[in-house]
Amino acid sequence: MNSTKLQYRIYKIYLGALFAAIILSLPLVFVLPVEISFENGFLENTQVAVLILSALLILIFCSESAQMRWFQRLFAAGLFLMALRELSWGRVFFPLEVEKLGPVFVSMADYEYRIPVYIFLATYSAAMIFILVRFVSVKKILLSPQPLAAFALMIMAVILSYVGEHGWLFGKMHGQIFEEINELILYLILPAISFYYRNLT
Repeated sequence: MNSTKLQYRIYKIYLGALFAAIILSLPLVFVLPVEISFENGFLENTQVAVLILSALLILIFCSESAQMRWFQRLFAAGLFLMALRELSWGRVFFPLEVEKLGPVFVSMADYEYRIPVYIFLATYSAAMIFILVRFVSVKKILLSPQPLAAFALMIMAVILSYVGEHGWLFGKMHGQIFEEINELILYLILPAISFYYRNLT
């Protein structure tokens, strides 16, 4: 078995494990303590760690193709931005009180560093758009074979996370656990999508 076939076999096994994780998230909401899903709690911190680690791994194992290398750099930059979002742009370090469903943080409107955050986001987003237009062949990527299985899992995780956020299946408390588990699964799917595109030339 050559290395490419082995990599895709691992890719399929990885997606299968994530699908199993989505199924297991249903009973897990009744087993795990609600504290695990608090803002700035175990699951959210794990999400941040996954996003940052995934971004680093994507940068380390970039494609040999110049255009795909830029695409993967852009992908990694997006994951880093998502990690900052999970940290609420730093607001998690300014808790106000702890309620039944976790800590409450200062609102963005009252956030002391909101202006530097807005400037950073505008600059960062402009740089990402410039790189996308200047260095990435979007047409080539769109016309290439797509990671449909990974996209299907991603959509499933997004929908289930949304269901959990609104407490439609398990109520607000258990729904919060369901939301955070599926959000974590979503973030684990993203590096698999980047890996799929890595071998496009």
